[in-house]
Amino acid sequence: MSKGLSILLTLLATLLWFWFCHWYYTCKLVQVCYGCGQATEQPVSPVQEAKRYPLDFKWSDATAFTNPGFDAYKQSIVDSMNETNMLEIVGYYFEGEPAPQGFDNMGLARAAQIKALFSPPVPDDRIKLRARLVTAPENAQTAYFEAAELNWMEGERKTVEELADRIIIRFPSNSTEKDYDPSVEEYLQKLAARLKENPNEKVSLTGHTDNVGEADENMKLGARRAGAIKDILVKSGVNANQITTDSKGESQPVASNDTEEGRHDNRRVEVRLIK
Repeated sequence: MSKGLSILLTLLATLLWFWFCHWYYTCKLVQVCYGCGQATEQPVSPVQEAKRYPLDFKWSDATAFTNPGFDAYKQSIVDSMNETNMLEIVGYYFEGEPAPQGFDNMGLARAAQIKALFSPPVPDDRIKLRARLVTAPENAQTAYFEAAELNWMEGERKTVEELADRIIIRFPSNSTEKDYDPSVEEYLQKLAARLKENPNEKVSLTGHTDNVGEADENMKLGARRAGAIKDILVKSGVNANQITTDSKGESQPVASNDTEEGRHDNRRVEVRLIK
């Protein structure tokens, strides 16, 4: 065999080898065989749209976003207005969210945004704004979420307020004595009885204040308020080891400190059962 023919056969063998490798990879491994008419498209995962609500928010943003269903939601709220009730708008906020300029926390800023959507038709003087620190929903930093509660209220706010995840007991100005109200005594008696019957349950007491006075003094005042409720429970027979106390001072207001009504709302102990 001549040298030239040997080189030619070597080149042909090399080309056939590369063709075979290409064919095996495309048609057998990744199954995209355009050359042999057997192209197989790879499945494409659909892009999942972010879940939205009639009224929702984003992390660290007070903007109230309105979406399909909001008009019906708004109308259902407005339809419940009578001649005397007050609309309470509670803005939720989460640990780690900054307070927007001009507001004590993100919750009050969100409540103010919602107020602008409802007034009119609800008169300004019939809307009260509040805030509530709650546990952040899953994926809150990347997803839209609901962060508000709207309720119509009749009459004055009660000294003992029962919420879904906590009980609030209010206090007079600069005092560790709870507001005099038979409902407070009744609630504490029931709480003491429950804790005595269920020694594995615990309760946390967190004291809060308005912003009158120095911040460090308010932190101490909040601790004394929580301690005062603990003392009542212990005197009622509850094991002291079932009770934990803490203070947030003036750092977590639920209402504006610009009015006496708001300051009164902020002077409180929050009671949470821990099972």
